[in-house]
Amino acid sequence: MGLLRTIVLGREDGFRARLRRAVLGGGGNAAKGAPTPAPTPTSDAGWGGASPAAAEPALGLHPEAPKDVTPPEGFEVVLHKDALAAGSVVEIIIGGTAVAVANVDGTFYATTNTCPHADGPLGEGSLDGRILTCPYHGWAFDVADGACKTNPDVKIETYDVQVVDTAVCVRI
Repeated sequence: MGLLRTIVLGREDGFRARLRRAVLGGGGNAAKGAPTPAPTPTSDAGWGGASPAAAEPALGLHPEAPKDVTPPEGFEVVLHKDALAAGSVVEIIIGGTAVAVANVDGTFYATTNTCPHADGPLGEGSLDGRILTCPYHGWAFDVADGACKTNPDVKIETYDVQVVDTAVCVRI
């Protein structure tokens, strides 16, 4: 049941759990391992009266992605360059595609968000230098070239990234 809970609700310290805590409030954990209730919209303002934008600082996604930057042809603005701290990774949805964006000492990289081993969410994984580790079973990938450190026969897709002014732009 633990794996199913993780798949549905996310890891206790993962993106979805941080989003729930930020939107619904409550920093304390009830019982260790007890499922956190899923957020449910209760008004037109959404998420119990709090807007999802109010959750940005708690998720490490502040400031908001710049809207006044024109990305290069074929690229999409995904976040503000100061929104993701060095050594961090986050899941971003671009045109319906889930992408893991990583900040390695000020250099941004983007990969597919799905681990080829067991479809783990790489954007919820851990980043050590350029090595991104899947939160499900620990498969490790180099974010620069997609090479798998766990199984050399496997490689994940990487995407071109450019920083334009204050915007991180990714080409899918």
